[in-house]
Amino acid sequence: MREVQLKWNPETVEHSEIGQITNVASRYEVVAHLEVTKIGVRQLVKIDFNEGMGPEQLDKIDFLNVEGPMNPHPLPNVGEDGYVVVWNNHPLSVAAINFDSLHVIPPYVIGENGVQITIRGLPEGVSGFLKAARVLLPPDSVNVVDIAEIEDTILQILTPKQLEIATLAVQSGYYKTPRGITKKELSELSKIPRSTLQEHLSKAEAAMIEWAVKTHLSK
Repeated sequence: MREVQLKWNPETVEHSEIGQITNVASRYEVVAHLEVTKIGVRQLVKIDFNEGMGPEQLDKIDFLNVEGPMNPHPLPNVGEDGYVVVWNNHPLSVAAINFDSLHVIPPYVIGENGVQITIRGLPEGVSGFLKAARVLLPPDSVNVVDIAEIEDTILQILTPKQLEIATLAVQSGYYKTPRGITKKELSELSKIPRSTLQEHLSKAEAAMIEWAVKTHLSK
């Protein structure tokens, strides 16, 4: 498994198709991928619109389609911030999707500091995507992350039992949309009482979210 961070400087973004986004919004943060297909990705985006700009202008960007708000959040007005659901079929996004065992890891931001994304996958998939990126939108820097160091960090954050239950939950499809397994079924599969299972998952989720946010804020 390999993890790589790619960064595009503000000047690079400004002179690319992605610069259309920064013309509309000061910050376009992809919070989550709601759906990933071979022709595009549905994104949950937290957006800060520039003055005089709103969902209508974002929807006019060729590779984006604003599908609506993320309930219960309303669609932000012109010049405001909020959440939107966007369909993205930019060639770079499609390239990432079409390499097996490759994932683009949210959250990531398109904004005044440019763009930085993290990809994770098998070496051949990562290598293939990097070749495509250098053709479609050459990154200004590429940084290989030490996965072993990340794994050590996770082992420091979670107890062995929390990691065991979280791994089982992921492998069983508990975090997929729609869920591939119920909490009751997961309890039966793990042979752990439902209340105990819930406690392990809640603590693991809280620890990982806190770690992810602190890591993101420190960048």
